[in-house]
Amino acid sequence: MSEESPVSAWARSHFGQDAEVVRRGLVEGLHHAQQRAVLIQEMSGLPSKQPYGGMWPATYKSLEEQLVGLEGAYKFRPPNASYNLMVVQERLLLPFKLADNLNVPVKQARLATKIGRNLSLALSAAQPPDDLLSLLGEDFEFDPVAVVNELVHLSPATKIIYVPYVAHADAGLLKSWWGEGLMQSDGTIAWLVGQPEELPAAKGATSEGSTGAFSGLAEVSGSGRAFDEGDLPALDFPTHSRPVAAPTAEREPGSGKPTANNGNA
Repeated sequence: MSEESPVSAWARSHFGQDAEVVRRGLVEGLHHAQQRAVLIQEMSGLPSKQPYGGMWPATYKSLEEQLVGLEGAYKFRPPNASYNLMVVQERLLLPFKLADNLNVPVKQARLATKIGRNLSLALSAAQPPDDLLSLLGEDFEFDPVAVVNELVHLSPATKIIYVPYVAHADAGLLKSWWGEGLMQSDGTIAWLVGQPEELPAAKGATSEGSTGAFSGLAEVSGSGRAFDEGDLPALDFPTHSRPVAAPTAEREPGSGKPTANNGNA
């Protein structure tokens, strides 16, 4: 979505007069997190995407930086998590990666992490609305679960707003959405009718993605020659012509079917 669209009635029903600010905070937070991840990948010079994948916590930190100052906003640490999620006006914002390309429909969005799934179950302890249950078919049976002690301080009225996004290690953030839904047994989100809504593009982002020079880092020019622009000294120790075997301690992530928040940033 290249142009800023008006804030919907659905968004205002959840966030009131702050709906536009919350939406913009989500967009900018996701955008900046992906900029950082892409930059780290480029600076690493590695063929694998491990540097990019290791930046996944940046998404949560970036959203925290964007939203923590809003009225009615606070940080929430999910059970067993190493990161914070943001709650704004009793709406817990749960970002997760849908895929690394635009070929995966958002209607197939699926939570892949145990933390995300457990959180969805815990906050669904109350009977969901009929319009959500109707999406799941006659065979679906809703089984309320007990809210764990770590969630006691959340308001009983707290609802999850899911924020799926598509991002790639070379292109950054490609597209994002937000909306309400009910998680099914396999982690797939059954969206409320008319959901999710596509989020607008971040300011300065192109249609190809969110890549570009990241603010705060200066661009360095020059040949980069060392030793006061002189010739490099000859090595005074023996060299070996045999190839060096790649380390086997870590495996490069496979290129299987894209899943939500599958360890990539």
